[in-house]
Amino acid sequence: MKLLYLMPGTGMPEDEIERRTDVANSITRYGTAVTVKEVGQGPLSIESTIESDISVGPMLEKLLEIRSEGSYDAVIIGCAGDPGLAAARELMDIPVIGPAESSYHFACMIADRFSIMTPLTAGKASDSRVRARLREMGLEGRLASVVFSQTSIAEMWGKNKDVIISELSVGVEDARRKGAGCVVLGCMSMAFLLIDEVVGTRDVPIVNPLKTAIKTAEMFVDLGSLHSRMTYPAADFDKLRRTIFSDK
Repeated sequence: MKLLYLMPGTGMPEDEIERRTDVANSITRYGTAVTVKEVGQGPLSIESTIESDISVGPMLEKLLEIRSEGSYDAVIIGCAGDPGLAAARELMDIPVIGPAESSYHFACMIADRFSIMTPLTAGKASDSRVRARLREMGLEGRLASVVFSQTSIAEMWGKNKDVIISELSVGVEDARRKGAGCVVLGCMSMAFLLIDEVVGTRDVPIVNPLKTAIKTAEMFVDLGSLHSRMTYPAADFDKLRRTIFSDK
């Protein structure tokens, strides 16, 4: 099984991409290989709605190339905000997995209510983007609280693990007080630090979106499941290539 972990944007150091490749492949079962790639265009990191929206066009263009190559069995969007998830499913004929979507649904099987730990949004402790995503999924009522990390995404790239662990430890206690039965990591850079293996407890487990996305992708491929074409109608590829992707 071949999975692609595709990160929207560009600018991540090569050694961090290599580290993430090793981490992702440590999670898979025997026989699954994960390739970690950047799109190569777009923002350095996604910490605002502007950066999220800007990242989608180049990502879809990259996915169109990947579709024509036919090299992968499933794609994971490498951002815990799931940017462009519905559009990517319209574009691809293989499963496209959103780490946030898979993690939130998994969290609902672990606990009645969950909290999310996420970076600041454009420097602000705003939970609006998180709540909007949950509202789309019909899960806002399952949210106990949002906990914020003060560390930027780029500062997490293979570094500051002890700082994030400390923040998460405090966040778990705050989430517990607010009625959460588990905590979802709302950032893939946190996820790749595997801090859930250090902080998680039986009382308040930590849901790692990298792990849930990989395991969900493996399950989709194992079951031969594809996204519904009623919900995600296939894109008009001739029109796309004549217009917005005219050079492809």
